[in-house]
Amino acid sequence: MKPTHTLGLILWRIGVLIVGGYFAFLALRFILQIADPVLEVGVALVLAGGLFVLVSVIREQIEDARRGRSYEE
Repeated sequence: MKPTHTLGLILWRIGVLIVGGYFAFLALRFILQIADPVLEVGVALVLAGGLFVLVSVIREQIEDARRGRSYEE
């Protein structure tokens, strides 16, 4: 893969994560409807961060399953 393709893929994935985080923030803001703006941002960041960690663990499990590896080995 050419370096420009690799860079484009990395930037695309970062963009998807940023947009996903923003949509998660808006959804949590709508669902929780917290009055204090600082608390609202803090709760949204914690929940969005937890969601990203969960997604990365699931993604890693999928990649490991494709390679035939597991944590038990």
